Amino acid sequence: MNSIILHISDLHVSRDQEFGGGAIKVQYYLSTSKETEASIHFIDKFINRISSDFPDTKIYLLITGDITNSAEKNEFEFALSFITRIIDKLHIEKKNILIIPGDHDLNRRDIANLFSVKEPRTNEEVNIAKYHNFCNFYQNVLGRTFDPNKVIFDQLIVEDSIVLLGLNSCTQIDLKQKEGSIPIEKFEEEFAEISVGEKKIIACVHHNFTSSYENKNDGQWVSGNRQRFVDKLLTNGINFIFTGNEHANSSKTIFLGEITTSDAGCLTSKDWDASYKVYPIQISEDIVLKNKIFSLHKIHGNDSEYEWDIRTNKTFHQPEEYIIFKNKPPEIDSEITELASDHQTEPTVAAAASTDVPIEIPVVENNYYNSEFTDVLYDKVKELKIFYSGHFHWSETSRAHNWIDVSKLIENKDNLNFIKNVIVDVFETKIKPENIDLIIGLGYEGNIIATKTAIKHNKKYSFLPYSYRHDEHHEAERQLNFDNSNCEFRNVVIITDVVNDGRTIRKLIKKRQDPFFKNVEKIYVV
Repeated sequence: MNSIILHISDLHVSRDQEFGGGAIKVQYYLSTSKETEASIHFIDKFINRISSDFPDTKIYLLITGDITNSAEKNEFEFALSFITRIIDKLHIEKKNILIIPGDHDLNRRDIANLFSVKEPRTNEEVNIAKYHNFCNFYQNVLGRTFDPNKVIFDQLIVEDSIVLLGLNSCTQIDLKQKEGSIPIEKFEEEFAEISVGEKKIIACVHHNFTSSYENKNDGQWVSGNRQRFVDKLLTNGINFIFTGNEHANSSKTIFLGEITTSDAGCLTSKDWDASYKVYPIQISEDIVLKNKIFSLHKIHGNDSEYEWDIRTNKTFHQPEEYIIFKNKPPEIDSEITELASDHQTEPTVAAAASTDVPIEIPVVENNYYNSEFTDVLYDKVKELKIFYSGHFHWSETSRAHNWIDVSKLIENKDNLNFIKNVIVDVFETKIKPENIDLIIGLGYEGNIIATKTAIKHNKKYSFLPYSYRHDEHHEAERQLNFDNSNCEFRNVVIITDVVNDGRTIRKLIKKRQDPFFKNVEKIYVV
């Protein structure tokens, strides 16, 4: 039998009115109205599409939070009827269901009531109060107890190869804190107690780690906690996360591509993009999840006339599949040889910045910006006061009218690691590893900051001194130590610590290293 993971999120079963008489501002397809025909129609449309596209299929159901809009008792009562209908009609076994709580699934009125009658209050007492309604719902759906004070509260075994790890990112949320977080020490303690053998772990949380629509790299997450938690995931071999919360069907990578996230989007949104995801499971030597995206297509813009369609025009770029585990990665040499044989592009130079000085081959300017790195880098330069204005002449071909002292920037270990990560990100987002055959570190600092990129992507690597200091180096240091007579290296990246004008690069490739570069088709200068 075929198997799929059915990923839905943000159902937001809502009352028709807010407390105080105001209308609900955001409109959803599922409500607590006495006239439930429209909601049942919506659920049945969803069920019928799954049944039609995936007949005779074993379904693992993942719900990544915000089942209700305000966590009121009657919202959970209606949510129970809707989800039970999905489970029964799709013949999903309850042991194959993982339900993650969202911030809308905790009742803040219960927190306020607790605060009004008890002082002081422990975080454990707050969690018990705010999750009272969710706990009853969870018990009624799954027949098991939800512990509101646990970080790792449940796990789902998929095909005896994958563990979907249920994580509660809402344990620290109260009337003041609104964003998600994971208590690190508690996570470490609970993680040490679980046993998954050789199975591949996928973390499942409600809160998004990065934003597709908002200009917030931290997503809806406490910033400092986010970085520490992601570090812990990587330490424990977890590099894939299922999320919800943002209402944006998307897939992104974070931490220099080391972790991939997949958000199913909001299942029931009337105002924006209603969507869900299905991941058909392929297990051989590798573990692969196909990424099938479904969105709600309104007919003539009518909220009551719609169909679920497979999405082909993705709002955000997403991969066709996720490789969760690869049993036999390609060997370095064979991979590079294969890459080298595929490139037949015309020679150009791509640069992070260029001057008006003409050179003999075309220049493509390709500027880089990532607020997670660029803005922080500017702040570091200002904090260290390492920007110098004026005219600096190191040689006839190496001049600057303003200058950043990179050596001072990287003498601190944390700053050095940060700069190396910046270079990795430029390489991955602007150039793409598959396009490159060789990386060259140019200059002392250029050599230092380029090494992590070469190591991470298993690229052949060499170092060169600047041409204006060429004669100060021993002959052994002035050579690339690679023979390119057979055109093995067609696409090359030069990573430097300063913005070079055309004469510096021209002297390097046309005079100092001409035998090598005459068979290079494309040069990227970062």
